Amino acid sequence: MNSMLDLNLTNKCLKLSVLQLQVEVFNEIDSTNLEAKRRITKGIEQDLLIVSSRQTTGRGRNNRTWFSPEGGLYFSLVLRPRLGPQFAPLSSLLCACAVAEGVQSLGIENIVLKWPNDVLVLEDKISGILNELVTITPVDNWVILGIGINQNISVSEFPEDISYNATSVKEILGKHTSPELLLCSVLNSIDRLLGVVESEKSFSTVLKQWREMSGTLGRKVRIDDGTQTIIGIASELLDDGSLAVITEDGTVNVTIGDVTHLRSD
Repeated sequence: MNSMLDLNLTNKCLKLSVLQLQVEVFNEIDSTNLEAKRRITKGIEQDLLIVSSRQTTGRGRNNRTWFSPEGGLYFSLVLRPRLGPQFAPLSSLLCACAVAEGVQSLGIENIVLKWPNDVLVLEDKISGILNELVTITPVDNWVILGIGINQNISVSEFPEDISYNATSVKEILGKHTSPELLLCSVLNSIDRLLGVVESEKSFSTVLKQWREMSGTLGRKVRIDDGTQTIIGIASELLDDGSLAVITEDGTVNVTIGDVTHLRSD
């Protein structure tokens, strides 16, 4: 079955003022982020959008696989990091806000953002973001924002190890929704937020929006950063995108890690 995105329909609903997109659509690909890296290596001159109906080796953070059957919305956006490569990590937070707006536009409520890069409905994951910075030369940098949204998939299709805390648009609404309209909504939101960052020369508005939608701040969390496990209360999202966690031994600023929301005792 060919379920490739309808580019004509997508173009009709895109309202972009910042992004200058070259668009590539695939029916199947190994990973949209891997394709983005290949394209950057060959040399690109403008923002790039790569969309695929399914991925055979979709990737999440820490080289985990991202379950990517037909029915989900999988795309990678390649763009220059705004305000310099040191701010590239904040692009994940911007995308999370945009995905939340996109999913809300379908009529889904109770959306919260989980640090650093997940979108949840209550406690169930509906979307994840993979942010990768590619440096060609010190002045030639691109950020790849890989976004996967569980859209027209039933949770019964998910592997057991992830189905217990996953959800989808179809699962919540009980119906098929348009991938073109969801993609447009997310891209329009990304474009709008990038415009705010550029005009204010700051991510402060994006950080404010993320904080307002956060399901992590104020929660007891367990964070595994690959070398240690930190348990405490997630107290604050700092301006560099790191998470301040109040532990028994004091406040720790975490820049990366896997977060588990814990029940407060």
